[in-house]
Amino acid sequence: MNKPVRKPKQQRSIDMKEKILNSAFQLFCEKGYYNTTTNEIAHRAGVSIGSLYSYFKDKDTIFLEILERYHQKFEIAKSDVLNDLDLLKADYKTWLRLLFESLITVHEESKELNRELKVLSYYHPAMAEILEEQRRKTLQATIGYFMQLRNDFHSDDIEATAIVIFDLISATVDRIVFERNEIDRERLINAAIDIVQKYFSL
Repeated sequence: MNKPVRKPKQQRSIDMKEKILNSAFQLFCEKGYYNTTTNEIAHRAGVSIGSLYSYFKDKDTIFLEILERYHQKFEIAKSDVLNDLDLLKADYKTWLRLLFESLITVHEESKELNRELKVLSYYHPAMAEILEEQRRKTLQATIGYFMQLRNDFHSDDIEATAIVIFDLISATVDRIVFERNEIDRERLINAAIDIVQKYFSL
C-alpha cells in the first residue's frame, strides 16, 4: 500500500483512473465518505483493489482529487460570468442572473457531494481547512473584483460591500439548492438581484 502512485499517461490508464474517480464520487454521494470503503470503490469501478492503490494512496486522496475537480468547475463557472464586464456594464441584472444560474447549476450537479462536504467539515480537520482556504480565496477574489468596480458602487466601504454581496449570493444559492423553499426560486433570485442592485450606480 506504500508503493508510489502512478501518474497515468496511456489512455487505458487514464480511463481506469477516471472510472475509479467516477465510482468513488457516486459512492460518496450515495453512502457518504465514512461509509464508503476502497474495496467498494474498486468493485464499482470494475478494477482490482491493487489497481486502485496504484493510482491513489488512500480514500482521502481519492476524495481530495474529486474535491479539487469540483473547485475547478466552480471557479470556471464563476469566472466566466465575473469576467464578462461588457455584459455587466450593459445589463447588470442579466449579469447577476447569469451568475446565480451558473452557481446554482454547479451546486446542483454535485448536490450530494456538497452535503457530504458540510458533514466532513465538522469531523475531518484537513478537509475543513481545505474548504476554509477555498472560501477565503473566493472571498478575496470577490473583494478584488469589486475593488476594480469601486466607481460603480454607492458605497464608501467597498471591502465590506463585497463581503455582504458575497454572503448574500452564497446564502441565496445554498437556500435554492439545499433547502425546501416556500416560494419559487425565481422570486428568491429576483429579490437577491434587487438587493444587490441598490449598491450599483450603473
